[in-house]
Amino acid sequence: MADEKDKTQDVQELSKKDAKLIADGCEAYGIPKEHLFNSRVFDGIATLVTNGGKKVKFKAGQAVEKLKEIQITGINPDWKKKKPITGAAKK
Repeated sequence: MADEKDKTQDVQELSKKDAKLIADGCEAYGIPKEHLFNSRVFDGIATLVTNGGKKVKFKAGQAVEKLKEIQITGINPDWKKKKPITGAAKK
């Protein structure tokens, strides 16, 4: 019983205001919900961490620049265009 109670203390309920701020931040930076690794709201500023490892902060009404795909997903979309580091290049 005590173990179950301890686990529930770590889970924090987001208020509607905080959830909207996170959703607005994701929309502003172009982060799909499935690529959002973690998020937090503190003093009206949302901190968003993507699966690509990019950490950004968002405040309501702030103008931001969209993130690149590799910063969001962690997967390089141009990996096939790269030249091989060693060995002969295949044509």
